[in-house]
Amino acid sequence: MKVSPSSGLCSLPDDVAVTCLAQISRFDLAALATASKSHRALVSSPELSELRRRMGCIEPCLYVCMRISGGNPRWFVLNPQHRRLNPIPSNPNQAPESSSFVAVDGGIYVLGGLINCRLTSDVWFLDCFSHTWNRVPSMRRPRVYASANLVDGKIYVCGGCREEADSTNWAEVFDLKTQTWGTWFLPKIKSRIWHSVVIEEEKKVYGVDVEGDSFHLLPSKRMFFWRPDLRRDFFSRNKDDWCAIGKLLFCRAPFEMILWCDPDELRWKQVKGLEEHCDNIDICRLCTKLSCSSDLALFCRDFLKEERRRDLG
Repeated sequence: MKVSPSSGLCSLPDDVAVTCLAQISRFDLAALATASKSHRALVSSPELSELRRRMGCIEPCLYVCMRISGGNPRWFVLNPQHRRLNPIPSNPNQAPESSSFVAVDGGIYVLGGLINCRLTSDVWFLDCFSHTWNRVPSMRRPRVYASANLVDGKIYVCGGCREEADSTNWAEVFDLKTQTWGTWFLPKIKSRIWHSVVIEEEKKVYGVDVEGDSFHLLPSKRMFFWRPDLRRDFFSRNKDDWCAIGKLLFCRAPFEMILWCDPDELRWKQVKGLEEHCDNIDICRLCTKLSCSSDLALFCRDFLKEERRRDLG
């Protein structure tokens, strides 16, 4: 990989110049590629991307998939410097709704969904460095709103299929290394899975169904544990956007509340300190930057801004 003498980096050996570029943030690299034709090929090269991965220089980013006014899904990446969502190339073949998403090192898998009211087994991969889309092997069964989680280099998918599914095909597993699907034998649960999340340290998948009952899985041991909710309350069926930080679970609840709990007890408590900030906003999404992140990100609607827009209109 050669650096052009006219690039301004010619005073440095090629390997040193590339190492320097690898440590620049992805947004600065994008700006450099836009401003300099001589750097464009280098910035987009797979060699630089691989070097950034080896050096641990790939910073966490937030990606947002939105369906605006019933159109095709559109993708954005959050620029932390300007706090704006920058559009990236979207996939015209992606299912418009009801897909599942799994973030892995370097990209995002989009699994299943609804296309013209029909379930699909399509799987797509978004390369988060080059912002290109690639089709990968389809699931064995079409699925919608499936539970999909990454554990030890494999994506475990369960639910989201028709009533005729049974324990032999209700769940399946995708090996990232071999890019192949395999069978994952699990007892089928009666209700649709509402949310699921991985406790990375324990390699456990925790989930809740639409009835508010919870379960957890140990994929490596093929063990399934069912935990009916004996303390049903208003929040049993109203917990969205489950996230894991360390060994704790977090979720979004009504009335602009964020709840947390120990997954072994499932006694949900309110995260304190948000009260003074929630008078004029509506928390519409909760997430983490990465599965191992120690930060929660909140996406909100600002009621005051919406009222000002209506007044101006």
